[in-house]
Amino acid sequence: MFEPDNSLEALMQAAARDAGIIPAFYRTLLETELYVLTPEAPMKPGRRRSLKFQEEINIATVDFQNMRWLPAFTSKKRIYDYIKEPEVCLGATARNLFEMLPDSNFWLNPLSECQKPLPATEIALLVSGKIFDLSMKIAR
Repeated sequence: MFEPDNSLEALMQAAARDAGIIPAFYRTLLETELYVLTPEAPMKPGRRRSLKFQEEINIATVDFQNMRWLPAFTSKKRIYDYIKEPEVCLGATARNLFEMLPDSNFWLNPLSECQKPLPATEIALLVSGKIFDLSMKIAR
């Protein structure tokens, strides 16, 4: 049985059952820190560092249904549910990640009971704010 680690995960679960929760999920998602795997980034275990201006990073990807996805995690626990060995990761607000990596497909918590694919088209609507107009129509 899945136990949410934070409010975003609780909203993910609730939005799956009740379309009226979807706008709150999206608003919270934009402001929540997500983690992506950056296996080649120089970093000491257990340490944090900031990205340098215009620093290029390689982010782990997974291929699924003929599309490339960036696994993103809603908590550090979800990372370790996905991988078993320590791995370097980058944490940033979802909005910043989405803006840094335009036209990317993100997959929240792959292999978890609480997961959500976010295709680039959905992310573009989310970042522009247009998704809130659409989700309000769905909720009615």
